[in-house]
Amino acid sequence: MLKSLHIRNFAIIDQLELEFFDGLSVLTGETGAGKSIIIDAIGLVLGDRADINSIRSEKDSAEIILLVEASPDSASAQWLLAHDFDVDNDCILRRVIRRDGKSRAYINNVPVPLKTLKELGERIINIYGQHAHQALMHTATQRDLIDQFAKNTNQLLQLRNLYKQWREHKETFERVSGDSKDITSTIELLRYQIEELEQLGLAENEYEQLEQKHKQLANADQLQQSTLLASQKLKNDDGSDIYSQLGVTQAEIGALLETDKNLSGIHSSLEEAYTIINECANELRDYANAVEVNTEELANIEQRLVNIDQISRKHKIPANEIFTLHEKLSAQLQELTRPEYDLDALQTLIENLESEYRLIANEVSTKRTTAAKKLAAGITKALKNLGMEKAQVEIRVEHEQNNAPTQHGLDTIALCVQTNPGQKMLPLSQVASGGELSRISLAIQMIAVDKLDVPVLIFDEVDAGVGGAVAEVVGRELRNIGAHRQVMCITHLAQVAANAHHHYRVNKYSDTSDTVSAVDYLDRSERISEIARMLGGVKLTENTFLHAQEMLEANVQ
Repeated sequence: MLKSLHIRNFAIIDQLELEFFDGLSVLTGETGAGKSIIIDAIGLVLGDRADINSIRSEKDSAEIILLVEASPDSASAQWLLAHDFDVDNDCILRRVIRRDGKSRAYINNVPVPLKTLKELGERIINIYGQHAHQALMHTATQRDLIDQFAKNTNQLLQLRNLYKQWREHKETFERVSGDSKDITSTIELLRYQIEELEQLGLAENEYEQLEQKHKQLANADQLQQSTLLASQKLKNDDGSDIYSQLGVTQAEIGALLETDKNLSGIHSSLEEAYTIINECANELRDYANAVEVNTEELANIEQRLVNIDQISRKHKIPANEIFTLHEKLSAQLQELTRPEYDLDALQTLIENLESEYRLIANEVSTKRTTAAKKLAAGITKALKNLGMEKAQVEIRVEHEQNNAPTQHGLDTIALCVQTNPGQKMLPLSQVASGGELSRISLAIQMIAVDKLDVPVLIFDEVDAGVGGAVAEVVGRELRNIGAHRQVMCITHLAQVAANAHHHYRVNKYSDTSDTVSAVDYLDRSERISEIARMLGGVKLTENTFLHAQEMLEANVQ
């Protein structure tokens, strides 16, 4: 339930603190006093879209804070736990809107996306606006109402998922079947090209390795002669080689060490160079001896390079990219030969999905038909209590098995009304009177409320267009609902106000420079005065006050 509301700089509200209680609470006041602004503020903190024009003049921002009870077993507490929020019986919802267009939303002082705030809000409050009866005219609203009564949530989720898959595969089938000739030609070309590349069998980095090997074999004589000559220059037996000369120099410097130890570093370097020269000479000799002049292998490599070059020129790419091309073409062929591009397999998949879809759609339709009869009977009964004694309601669920699937099923739903005997049963959209529409809407809400899991209901002038004895019935029904849920209602009907457990009056104060709205919680005597005002208008007589007192006493017992 709602515990308190804080509003700052919103519309004509400067600062407002409201505490809420169990049962039915009504907000009354003159037209334009700001009653609906309070509901708008609650809607805003529950995730409604922000409008910078709602920020109070000359203020940079507006803020709404709603304190909500979140008992451990409530849907809101379970949602908070599932989304890693701390749960401590109370939950703080906060919304800040700024004149620069930026908006901030918070749950327990943690910044959240507006979508997240809206998800939580839907588990706490249902708001029935002034134009609820207009929404009821829409087929989608009537269908949602039936599904709510039929408890079709799980089946509709399955239905939507199946419909999504069916539609996607059907679109693919239509696209592929339209392009089937082009796809077939592309597959044939890819298979030919891939077979050619597989015959070539070029491994990754093989081309670079072949080029290197070709250079070695083509220049084997030069490599052998040059490395052997270099080895002999470094070390040979005639004493003129570098190795021998370096040995003599090393010995000469070594003899000088006894005279000057400063030459020890140079001596060590010469000794190291002596060793390195010997190793290089040996390695060059071994390399020269290992060089193989293999004309047959050279010829094979040259032919392999020619084959690679032909494929390279054919595909107009560098030779070192052939391996990557092979992978790319293979991936394209794999993509085009997936089941999605197999028209026979795709057609079978579509038929299976549609068959499963229609099976569930039939189950949904059966539940809708059953729920429609019960709901129509309940609405008809409620209308009689609301002064439409002769009215009859019929909810038609027409199931067309051969219709193309939709995400909502295969049914056409129409809420039809006969307001007087002898008249035709007409769709709700053709009911003439706005007052009748309001009563039908109210009757549906009175029936639907038992199916809702949310703990708080807010009615914003949904009782418009009714009065007299009917208004008394509306008041009693709202009070009955308030025995099980927290209910708030903005009303202009004294009969509804007299049935409330709690009564707030919204006042507007103006001077030459400013207008502000304020809310007062009324005690018993103040309630009598307010109900008298609602009954009598501008001039209030003693009889009006007595009537107001009688109404209040009759309903609060």
